Amino acid sequence: MNILILGNRFPWPLHDGGAIATFQMMKALAFEGHGISYFSFNTKKHFVDENTLLERFSFCKYYPQYLDASVSPWGAVKNLFSSRSYHLQRYENEQAKQNLAKILQFESFDIVHIEGLYSAGFLETVRKHFKGHVSYRSHNIESQIWERLANETSNKLKQFYFNLQAKRLKREEELFWQKVDSIIPIAPDDAKAISLKVNKPMFTYLPGIQIGLIEEVQLQPFQLFHIGSMEWMANVQGVEWFLQKVWPLVKSKVPQIEFHIAGKGLDPLDPRIFQSGVYNHGEVENAKTFMLNHGICVVPVVAGSGIRMKLIEAMSMGIPCVSTKIGVQGIAAENHVHLEITENAVEMAQAIVKMLEKWKDTVKMGQRSQKLMLEHHNLQKNTQELLAFYAKQIKN
Repeated sequence: MNILILGNRFPWPLHDGGAIATFQMMKALAFEGHGISYFSFNTKKHFVDENTLLERFSFCKYYPQYLDASVSPWGAVKNLFSSRSYHLQRYENEQAKQNLAKILQFESFDIVHIEGLYSAGFLETVRKHFKGHVSYRSHNIESQIWERLANETSNKLKQFYFNLQAKRLKREEELFWQKVDSIIPIAPDDAKAISLKVNKPMFTYLPGIQIGLIEEVQLQPFQLFHIGSMEWMANVQGVEWFLQKVWPLVKSKVPQIEFHIAGKGLDPLDPRIFQSGVYNHGEVENAKTFMLNHGICVVPVVAGSGIRMKLIEAMSMGIPCVSTKIGVQGIAAENHVHLEITENAVEMAQAIVKMLEKWKDTVKMGQRSQKLMLEHHNLQKNTQELLAFYAKQIKN
């Protein structure tokens, strides 16, 4: 099967959940013996140089299209007088559409796979030059994220702008769902929400881990950590919430506790991180090493959608985790059995203190979570099921 995947960025380095989910899927599809072509923007913000592309994407044909999709104050203000979503408008590029048209005219594909909503602008070109099946992989329900961000902010101006963008994004997102032939949600909760709006063939492709590559964790009993891209507003908001509302409660009960934070876009001199017992590692070279050598994983997501790849990674390593309900969304885990799932700041602080006090039970919980991930997030098995779904859609 020849598969053309359309993206809005090259997924490297693997420092955030979106990059991990895309890269793992592409490699897994190639590993199963299928021809993979990747046509994507190579954005200014996430630019990958040619040598790295040659080294990391040699398993597929790749077509980088440079784009400066940066958010600008002037662009945001101009967008107020438009009916379009600013988030999608930034990824509109005529030259890229022309280049894509040439590829579709001169190469043959069995299926076109659109990776994420910010690649939606390619659909019109695909429909003009490709008569086959077009599938969309939804990483998140994007409008839901912005609705939640609006609800969580106390700044009235931000709240107005986030709500405006959420409404526009919702309209365009739901219209896009109608235009594709099938949808591949990344999480069961998203699949349910999408199915209420459209009647399309659907397959929930859970992000996976490679079985056999599990490393031994070195748990530190009085350490917490969080790792995630601080270029994603939902992560920023979650970390701020944790530091302001949860951390002081934990620190008052366990004075010797340490909180280690790392992630792409994290400024080592960020004044928000300067608190007693908090260690800012900035962007670390190896995320897995960082995760393996610190204690409990904290996922303080208060606005989001889809599924948290870093949570799946941590659980697959046997690392004990504590999360919000939104943070654990899409993962079939049981509260108190596989991780601690909390409703608010007080609950999260209490859960962390309990995990520290009952350390042997906490270690066992991490081991149970690892077994769960191996069962539900087997990358090879999940990818084979995705390919079977594709084959059925092409046949129909």
